[in-house]
Amino acid sequence: MKYACENSFDLCEAERKYPFLLHQRLSKIIAAQYFNISDEDILSAIECHTTLKKDASKYEKSLFIADKLAWDREGIPPFYEEVNAALAISLEAACWKYMKHMVGNGMILYPHDWFTEAYEQLKGVSCNWY
Repeated sequence: MKYACENSFDLCEAERKYPFLLHQRLSKIIAAQYFNISDEDILSAIECHTTLKKDASKYEKSLFIADKLAWDREGIPPFYEEVNAALAISLEAACWKYMKHMVGNGMILYPHDWFTEAYEQLKGVSCNWY
């Protein structure tokens, strides 16, 4: 949070309330400055790997889903089967299925603006998948 404030980040309420959400934005900076990654597609995917964002690219959706399926807890993620099955349809379907699971099961601590916008956008086309 200190870095974000010192560098005039425009913070949404979710980031103020849960500063750990800033790790996605800080990871983009680290990737660029310390690992010399300059590809904007890759940097943008890193920047939203936790929340996704509206009008997400294939890179962004791919990293978002990979991040979710690479569960950092013991066992298999509770959404694994449904998200993995949705991958057979499309990346968009998998992203929406994960997001729907999180929202439907009350697993969102506080909705991040990017997550909400991406969820609403994907929800608008989800009838094509299910």
